[in-house]
Amino acid sequence: MTQTLPRPDVRVGTTPPRSPRRLVLSAVAAASWAGCVGLVCCVLVAVGAWFAADTGSFGGAIRVGALAWLVSLGAGLHLEGVTITAIPLGLTAVTAWLLYRGGRWVASSSAVRCWRDAGWGSLALCGAFVTEVAAVHTVTSADGVSTDLVRALVAACMLAGVFGGLGVVRGAGLMEQLLARLPPLARGALRGGSAGAAVLVMASGCLFTVALSMHFSAAVSVAEAMRGGAVGGAVVAVVGLALVPNAVLFAGSYLVGPGFAIGTGTSVAPAGVTLGAVPAVPLFAALPAGDSHWWLQALVAIPVVAGGIAGRIAVRGQPVEGWARTALSGAAAGLVTGVSFGVLTWLATGAIGPGRMQEVGPDWTMTTVIASLAAVLGGVAAQTATHWLAKRSQSSELEGPGLDPSPAEPSSSSR
Repeated sequence: MTQTLPRPDVRVGTTPPRSPRRLVLSAVAAASWAGCVGLVCCVLVAVGAWFAADTGSFGGAIRVGALAWLVSLGAGLHLEGVTITAIPLGLTAVTAWLLYRGGRWVASSSAVRCWRDAGWGSLALCGAFVTEVAAVHTVTSADGVSTDLVRALVAACMLAGVFGGLGVVRGAGLMEQLLARLPPLARGALRGGSAGAAVLVMASGCLFTVALSMHFSAAVSVAEAMRGGAVGGAVVAVVGLALVPNAVLFAGSYLVGPGFAIGTGTSVAPAGVTLGAVPAVPLFAALPAGDSHWWLQALVAIPVVAGGIAGRIAVRGQPVEGWARTALSGAAAGLVTGVSFGVLTWLATGAIGPGRMQEVGPDWTMTTVIASLAAVLGGVAAQTATHWLAKRSQSSELEGPGLDPSPAEPSSSSR
């Protein structure tokens, strides 16, 4: 006889939801992670250079790497009476991206959902990163070689506050609320101006790539003259990659028109090239040797095109409005384009050595003015033309062929 047994009562335990981490601890961990990654990378490059050169001490190489990390943050360097203020923007961009990613992780791990928590998280992230920078400055300071503490703290605060805070706001899902509080004109100007500045940066990158490819053999010869071996060549390549954003912005200032300088009394611009002795840096092999060709001078029209693109993106998805409103939106987007690109070229300026090498970089003041004027002109022209075409299209639709109001005569039927 078969006996029916009851089904066993199987209960699967549910995993309790993990409680969010404390906001301050998450911010400190994110700031430490962002700082340590950049610091370790700089130390590894410095140790590789020490190994290739076979001079100095291992501790000295670590200190050089830490100083290079501070310089990449904008701290500057005082070396035996010489001040170096140039910033390798490649390393700076890496640190900014790490802070942004760290800010997003803070918001997600600590369940940040309101502006109050986002503010406290950004403040804690900024404070932890500034403390880390101050500690590295204290350890590396010595007689004859040191960084500027005030510059280091201000630069670290701005870097962590802007990119880390942006990451926290974005990770908490508050970016849409922040943009919604802005007027439509400001939102469109920011959106279009960012796109226009990106167009200028991409065009500058293309110009630098073309120039470097045309003088690639000279750049390789300069790198081989250093005779650092395989390790030294790798170090030179890494340093060159860190300086590529600087070179791109140099090319951008050339593209806009004012050009840049490689030392006091020098000028590299479409109007002419005046150079003296140039440091043995592989990237400097891309410098033009003489007067530019006509097609290079024609590149100054690119800021106008970038302003037109910025103006079109600024009003994408918005209804067609009056002439004044349309022109104003294009002008605002063009202005944001020029000012943003000018600020980027300002970051690429600085001193790289003693004497005449104290003035190196783009003419960022004139670059900002000319890029802004050209982009505003392009934005207004593009918006005005688009508005005129839209009005013409609407009028054509209204004046199209209509229906014949007279009724059709009935056909005679056969009896």
